[in-house]
Parts: sequence; C-alpha cells; structure tokens
Amino acid sequence: MEALDTLKDRKESIRCCYKITETDVECLFKLIEVGEPKTSVELGKLMGLSKTTVENSMKKLIELGLIERIKIDGKRIGRPKYLYSVSESFQERVRMDLKRCAERILSATA
Repeated sequence: MEALDTLKDRKESIRCCYKITETDVECLFKLIEVGEPKTSVELGKLMGLSKTTVENSMKKLIELGLIERIKIDGKRIGRPKYLYSVSESFQERVRMDLKRCAERILSATA
C-alpha cells in the first residue's frame, strides 16, 4: 500500500473526487495508518470522535468501496459489532478514480 505521506499529499484531491468531508478523509487515513481492522469505538477513541461520527463516515466510505465492514461473530444479544478495514483494492481504486476526476476537470476547462 502507498505510504501514508504520499496519500496525505493527495488529501484534497481525494476529498474533492469522492465529495466527502474532512472527517471522512481523516477516518480513512487513520484506518490506513493503524494498518489493522478497528471498530467504530476504537477508531473514535484514536481520533477523539464519537462512535456515531465515525460510523457516519464509515457508511460513506463503504458506499464508495474504499473500506469494508466485517461482522464480528459472537453470541451476543443486541446489535452486531463490526470491524472496519481498508478494502484490498483501495490503492488501485483511488488511483483510477483520481485519474478519472482529473480528466473530467481538464475537459471542463478546455
């Protein structure tokens, strides 16, 4: 996977291309930085955000195909728990999407 520093250089491009918020991008980068699946509670603690804020960002990132949600098996009563991880195709997906966005921008200015 690309170095986090390289991704951070593309932060604004990623935000613009996917039409996501600063918080969404920060959640994505934190998940990449930790390098292992995390729950919304764990990610929230690492970032100083609420579980709900993280879950809202995760929902958007899942819809975009940038992260995956993994159900934690367990015999529990109540809502299931999930781990979030960066999708295996993340690097290639972002590269292709950024290229497509750049082409659209360039064609709009022509």
